[in-house]
Amino acid sequence: MSLPIIKSNPIIARDFVSKEQPCLNISEFFCDTIQGEGINIGSPAAFLRLQGCTLNCKYCDTSPIWKKGNPYPFEELFQLMEGVDLITKFGNGQYLVLTGGSPLLQEYNLNLFIISFISKYGFKPYIEIENECVLSPHWEITEFVDCWNNSPKLKSSGNEAYYPAVIKKTASLDNSWFKFVISSEQDWIEIYNNYLISDLINKEQIILMPLASNLRQLEKARPLVVELAIKNNVKYCTREHVVLWGSQTGV
Repeated sequence: MSLPIIKSNPIIARDFVSKEQPCLNISEFFCDTIQGEGINIGSPAAFLRLQGCTLNCKYCDTSPIWKKGNPYPFEELFQLMEGVDLITKFGNGQYLVLTGGSPLLQEYNLNLFIISFISKYGFKPYIEIENECVLSPHWEITEFVDCWNNSPKLKSSGNEAYYPAVIKKTASLDNSWFKFVISSEQDWIEIYNNYLISDLINKEQIILMPLASNLRQLEKARPLVVELAIKNNVKYCTREHVVLWGSQTGV
C-alpha cells in the first residue's frame, strides 16, 4: 500500500492560487487501498477527500481531516496522480472515490475536474461519490457518477438533517444506495418511518452499518446491526477499513 499522497497536516498553505486555474479544496488524497463501506466494499480505490461539510456529526471520524485543506489546481492533482501511476491504475479498474465532508459543496469544480480528466487522458475512471443527502445533485454530475454512496444522517448523529426532496431525487438514480449508521434499534424505527413508509427510497437500496471508530466498538455494535438487517431483509455492511486499520486515517 502506498503512503498517502496528500495528508491534511503536512500540506503547506498557499498564499496565492491563480483565479484562472480551476482548483479543488482538498483535505486528503491517497490510493492503493480499498473501499471500506457501502455497496462497493472491498473494491480497490483511490480517495479524494474534499474540504468542508454541510454537517458536523458528533460521531464523525474524519472531521479533523475535512475541516482542513488547501486549493489544488487540476494540473497539480494530475501530476500527483501520474507520480504514482494512478492513471494506469484507474484504467485497470481502481475506483476514484470522491469523499468528504461534503463533495457536492464543490460540485461545479468537480464537474470541471472530471471533464478535464477525460479530455487529458481519454477515459473516465469509475467514480463513486459519498453524499450526506443535504445538497441536491445537478444533472451534470449524475452523468459522471457510477455509484452514489448516500449516507443520510439520523437523529443519533446530532443533526436535524432530513431533506425528503433531496433524498427522493437521489433515490431515483438507478446507481444509488443508502448507507445508514446504526447505533440502536431506534435508528431502524426512524428509517422505517421517515424513509420507507413515506416511500422515499426502496428497501433494496438500504444498507445498515454499525457505528464504530475502532475494532472494539465494531465488535460490540455488529450483532445488533446484523440482526436488524436480517430481520428487516436489508443489506448489511461492516466497516472494513476499521477491521483492517482501526482508527488510522489515510488508508
